Amino acid sequence: MTLTTTPTDQDPPPADRPAPAPVPHPPTPRRVTRWNIAAVLLPALFVAVLGGRRSWLCDDGLIYTRPVRQILAGNGPVFNPGERAEAATGTLWQWLLVAATRLTGQDPAPLAVRLGLLCAVLGWFLAADAGRRLYLPAAGHTRLLPCGALILLALPPTWDFATSGLETGLTTLWIAGCWWLLVRLAADPRTRPHPRPHTHRASGLAVLAGLGPLVRPDLAIATLGFLTALALIHRPRPRRAAALTAAATALPLAYEIFRMGYYGVLLPLPAITKEAGASDWTRGWAYVRDLADPYHLWLPLLALAALGTAGVLTRHRTAPTTATTTPHTRVRRTLYAAPVLCGLATLLYVVRVGGDFMHARMLLPGLFLLLLPILVVPASRLAIPAVAALAAWALLCASAFRVPYDGIGPKGIADERGFYTSVLGVANPVTADAFVDGYPGFPTVVRGPRAGYRHTLVDRSPTHAFNAPLRPDLAAPIVAMWPSLGMLGAAVPLTGVALDDLGLAYPLAAHVRLSTRGRPGHEKQIDPAWVLAQYADPAAPPPPGIDPIRIAAARYTLTCGDTHRGRLKELLDSTHAPLTRNRFVANLTGAVRRTSFRFPNDPIAAAKEICGVDVLAPGILPTAPARP
Repeated sequence: MTLTTTPTDQDPPPADRPAPAPVPHPPTPRRVTRWNIAAVLLPALFVAVLGGRRSWLCDDGLIYTRPVRQILAGNGPVFNPGERAEAATGTLWQWLLVAATRLTGQDPAPLAVRLGLLCAVLGWFLAADAGRRLYLPAAGHTRLLPCGALILLALPPTWDFATSGLETGLTTLWIAGCWWLLVRLAADPRTRPHPRPHTHRASGLAVLAGLGPLVRPDLAIATLGFLTALALIHRPRPRRAAALTAAATALPLAYEIFRMGYYGVLLPLPAITKEAGASDWTRGWAYVRDLADPYHLWLPLLALAALGTAGVLTRHRTAPTTATTTPHTRVRRTLYAAPVLCGLATLLYVVRVGGDFMHARMLLPGLFLLLLPILVVPASRLAIPAVAALAAWALLCASAFRVPYDGIGPKGIADERGFYTSVLGVANPVTADAFVDGYPGFPTVVRGPRAGYRHTLVDRSPTHAFNAPLRPDLAAPIVAMWPSLGMLGAAVPLTGVALDDLGLAYPLAAHVRLSTRGRPGHEKQIDPAWVLAQYADPAAPPPPGIDPIRIAAARYTLTCGDTHRGRLKELLDSTHAPLTRNRFVANLTGAVRRTSFRFPNDPIAAAKEICGVDVLAPGILPTAPARP
């Protein structure tokens, strides 16, 4: 049967019927491209604006500036003249500051603030661009949404440590650069004429990843992770693998040989004095909670975990089941796993060593690594509600959530920027003068050199205060001790000696044996008898309150070595003796033993352990009483 349509059955003419609802058109590629460019640029812009508005310099950042000035003055990479001590944890950061100061002729303190911000901004740009490159081949013309970036950018410590004068900005740039090169290296092999990744990208990644320990020693964890990912993705033949290994290790190995021969140890002094190889899991977990609890960080992390689980389940339901895994799939899995595993390992290390005294600072690199694969994600039915929830949390976090203490908290962890801006009375302290002139109590410490003290030891440690004449053979006009080493080093002239009782730039204090755990990085306080024994005039009477027997015991322990073991004498020789070829070789061969060497803080106990002598026995010390 044939169905026909009469005129009355026909649809009304177009003029008589309502216009159909407009059909939504997919966004044009140009609009998506613009959107995704904005998604890459906005995180970096956010860091630039907020980091710039909250720019500041911490005392630890100020520590870097004195070695920079010593190098440019021709005294070498030292904190004090005549003593080879590496006070800079971030070796590469120190030398970047040297180059920038030499090129610009500017004060290294504010220059460190600006250079750190520049590194942080570039790092965020590279990290977001790597996310764009990671997803766009598979996502086509899909818009990218900020995801993990919302978490990090909502945390006030991210804004604070975009500057600070520390190496944190360089750390961000290094991590992002390695990630960007790894993503470029692992570009879909189906889009290239040859199945192997580009060799120049592999070489560049090897060189950059190898620099990790020079950025910070603990970044050796991430170096190992990125180099492992490089090997799994590139799959080089033996000769090529040897070349990549040489490229990755050449500069760090050369510097390590220099460090061992010049300084006589394997690590920078801050790593030695903070006992980076020790463990304190309880305090480390408290450090994690100091970041996670005030900002309710568990909520966005749980949301991300739920999003990831849902994504995996959806993929398994929709993807065809295959018996084999393609090379492309293995590469993608390696890409996702590498930064996540590096981040987890880095965070675990921070927990193991007991965290830090600066709020959140040591956790930021691990979080950045952990969130790299999802800093930006393609828009989807799963991603959009998750990102909306993260955005709501981020808005609350950035506007309302703060640490529940002012300055130093009950666990010894400090909101470092809040502390310094409060006590200095300056919104953006970025110069050394802001610290030297504005820190309460500090002008009394530097009043010595400013008031005309000559050839004087000025000690203003928390537990004691005294002045004493220096040894006649010392060329330094002043030796000053104060726990805040950065501002002290800025005030003491380069020809003088700036000491801290914590051992950040004082080799003798760094090798004191740790007896009790306390505030991170502030657990060692060398007995003043050691300082007097090393620097004070032996013919002068001891300062009030300092036992002369302890000074004599310390002086004996520092000089014994001809007939006894003399480990302390050898330690001082490694840092003070002229750097001849024989001295360099002796430093190099003894660096491992010297790095692990520790001695009791009590001079009398140290004399017995180091020299094998009971200094309280009759006839050993001129001032020692006979034992009853």
